[in-house]
Amino acid sequence: MRKPLLIFTLALCLLGFRNSFAQSTTTMQDILETVNKKVVQLEEKDDQEIVNITLDLLVNKGSKKVYRYLDPAYNYTMEVFGDRRVENLKVQIYKKPASGEWEYVSGFTDKNPFTMIYPKSNEQYEFTVSVEGFKEDYSAGHFALLLYHIHPDLKK
Repeated sequence: MRKPLLIFTLALCLLGFRNSFAQSTTTMQDILETVNKKVVQLEEKDDQEIVNITLDLLVNKGSKKVYRYLDPAYNYTMEVFGDRRVENLKVQIYKKPASGEWEYVSGFTDKNPFTMIYPKSNEQYEFTVSVEGFKEDYSAGHFALLLYHIHPDLKK
């Protein structure tokens, strides 16, 4: 009698832990699901090649910087997504040409910021992502930044 009761209690505890994780406000699960769907769409349907995916947590008014050298042989798309807690994201883009001084490229705020980038030479780019607004009473949320271009072997 004790053994079935122990197994039943253990099963309830495991289910409870699983549900509490799924309800966690800091889980990365939903942003991973969003990115996974986007990757499948880009690579399998849109013939795109993803060159960078960055996933990170933004807290309060903090920001994160992503650096990447972009090749002038490609025109890139930059897209940013927030998880269920993020209302709007702000992105600032700078580039560092051969002169060595950072130059402002563009900046915008949107639910899912999106832009095209046309490098003229092999230059380093800086993407700064911050939250412009959280949903409800949240003060933290995950974001995903994707950089991609047309796959050179699959051009339409």
